[in-house]
Amino acid sequence: MKTLVIGAKGMLGQDLAKVFSDDKLTLWDRQDIDIADKKIVNKKVAELKPELILNAAAYNDVDGAEENEVLAMNVNGVGPANLAEIANQIDATLIHYSTDYVFKGDKKEGYKEDDQKDPQSVYAESKSMGEDNVIKNCEKYYIIRLSRLFGKPAKSKNAKRSFVDTMINLAKDKNELNVIDEELSSPTFSPDLSKQSKQIIDDKMPYGIYHLTNSGACTWYEFAKEIFAIKEIDVKINPVPGSFYPRAAKRPMYSILLNTKLDQLRNWQDALKDYLK
Repeated sequence: MKTLVIGAKGMLGQDLAKVFSDDKLTLWDRQDIDIADKKIVNKKVAELKPELILNAAAYNDVDGAEENEVLAMNVNGVGPANLAEIANQIDATLIHYSTDYVFKGDKKEGYKEDDQKDPQSVYAESKSMGEDNVIKNCEKYYIIRLSRLFGKPAKSKNAKRSFVDTMINLAKDKNELNVIDEELSSPTFSPDLSKQSKQIIDDKMPYGIYHLTNSGACTWYEFAKEIFAIKEIDVKINPVPGSFYPRAAKRPMYSILLNTKLDQLRNWQDALKDYLK
């Protein structure tokens, strides 16, 4: 299958490239294509004519989006619309990756794929807009929502570190950390997500929205405790409320993504061990 990965130097993009390596693969990152530029997208994608497009490109600075709304909306909202339109024109399948942040975050039991969205920040609104544009403009699409992605660091310039790598890096200089003991969600291991994405294509699953995270859930504090336990790093961690750190964007308090359509992925603790060991 002729496959195009967009955002190929990012954390997820690198793993998608590995998992889909048996395909006729083209890898593009931001220097290769501006997905918010409709003319460029139409020209380059139409010339390549892939059968499958994997869009792992995103503006994911949650707080930064509050000040850079136009950029966030262009990358996360307009870009997916452009890709969806050209995918439809050339009869390609589009996989677009989204986030748990599209939900308000007040359902302690978690969110199913068809639950009502209610984004609470600019970043969340931009990702919700991207989902809507894919649905509106493309017949053959998969929207895959994930949460708290971790894996091999991105090679793209100015890429955001995962929480896992951020914690390990902070512990090099500090012997005490304050970590938020709120915002319950499910970490997602990038290689596991990539393999399941391939399985969706191989199994010819029905088009639509899917939730793909590793099993189980934790707060940021619980996540950090597990990281340091596995790495055997001796650092004191203090659980603090979200209000401890002033942040520009509002976060969902409960955003567990319930997977009702696929086999469950392994628990996040086992995935974390694989990554760290």
